[in-house]
Amino acid sequence: MKRVLEAIFASFIFHFLLLLGVVLLAPRFENKPPEVIEISLAPPPKTEQRNATKKEQQVVRQALVPDRMKAPEDETLARFLSEQKQRVKQETQAADNGMTENRSNQSSQKSPQKQEQKPQQKQQAQKEQTQEKDKDGYRTVDISKELNEMNRLNEGRSMVGESLPTDVKVGSFTALNTDRYLFYTFYARIEELVRFRWESRVQQAIDSFDRMTAVNAGGKNWNTQVEFLLDRKGFLQKAIIMKESGIKSFDAAAVNAFKEARIFPNPPQEMVQDDGYIHLKFTFTVNYRPPVLVDRN
Repeated sequence: MKRVLEAIFASFIFHFLLLLGVVLLAPRFENKPPEVIEISLAPPPKTEQRNATKKEQQVVRQALVPDRMKAPEDETLARFLSEQKQRVKQETQAADNGMTENRSNQSSQKSPQKQEQKPQQKQQAQKEQTQEKDKDGYRTVDISKELNEMNRLNEGRSMVGESLPTDVKVGSFTALNTDRYLFYTFYARIEELVRFRWESRVQQAIDSFDRMTAVNAGGKNWNTQVEFLLDRKGFLQKAIIMKESGIKSFDAAAVNAFKEARIFPNPPQEMVQDDGYIHLKFTFTVNYRPPVLVDRN
């Protein structure tokens, strides 16, 4: 009888310890839920709200312009913010889209040596034109120097990466009146982390279009307005779609580009608002020109 009681007691202790181990260790073997970043859709702002924010300055990437396009600095408030204060004779935007930058324009500045040689070069060119003729009696003209000058002028590309007001004319360069933005460096880091991710996702969306969808999507601006909330350490916590573009995959590309980047290091703590978040508002604009429209006569 004693042995039976000892066996029952030992069995009780064993099963108790086994149950206790299961309770303690079970959480470690549970599948952790995936990280969730909240995404919500907000109604478009009311008319009076839009009118109230018209005077807000838009942050843009710095685009240095040639000296001939600059104007003396003044104290009037510019409608754009960037790395440096800049004033230009006329605000323009480049025709090509991409990370905002201007092509080199060093060839527009001629060195004194070249200016001194110009009369001699002109006489030499005139002499060559009078002496050299082809078999039909026409004078031959050497335009190699002009071509070299043209090629130097066209080094690189001028591009604009922001959606600018419609009154900013299209030109050879991106030239904007800007005031200095205190947190420009952080803004530039965000663009570098997000832009290529967004562009690649937009391209994937376009590649999935059928012919009819491509035709319907072409020749229009598709604008997605999103507000992103970061915590104090720069981690993305929430994305609020303020305005849908009309094409779901374009909206998803904007949100997912930020979700993939996920963290934006070293955010300025001065940007943290009373609710504990950094609020970033972005407008993603896609202007798609499919080949079926470009090649159509």
